[in-house]
Amino acid sequence: MEGPYQKYTDEYGPEVIRYLLIGESPPYTPHDEEIRYFYNSKNITSQILLSTVAYAFINQKFYKGDDKERLLEDLVAIKLFLIDATYETINTIKNKKIRLKKIMNAYPQLKQNINNLPLSDDAKIFLIHSNVTKAIGDKLRGDFRKYKIFDIGFPRYYNDEEFKIRIQNAIQD
Repeated sequence: MEGPYQKYTDEYGPEVIRYLLIGESPPYTPHDEEIRYFYNSKNITSQILLSTVAYAFINQKFYKGDDKERLLEDLVAIKLFLIDATYETINTIKNKKIRLKKIMNAYPQLKQNINNLPLSDDAKIFLIHSNVTKAIGDKLRGDFRKYKIFDIGFPRYYNDEEFKIRIQNAIQD
């Protein structure tokens, strides 16, 4: 975790992590808006990932105006934690090769971040973006052989049923 995102992740980090989600990067935030980030409880726009993760893991749908802080606390209670492959906002970069390269270049820091996390022995790691899988999926599998790693992909819409099924199948694996 880096920069302005650290204070948000510190607030919602479980003592032990059972489910580690690795996203691509925090979304771009226009300069005049509240920072868009999974763990920023004050930001309730662009919450497709949070909404679908909550639906998949704890069967709770999240809508704009719902209590995001309570929902994040519910995710902490099941020992879920999300980090990003890079903390450089790259979702606005249209060139896929450049995005993949930025993820690959950030891998040493990601590896260090994962090593510093309190993962349980039976933790499962979920790659939440096809770019993460393509850029560093093999490295993660090589460096973290102890854990089961699943390629989940990004939800296509709020409360995506297919995303939920992929998560539930991985949890049962």
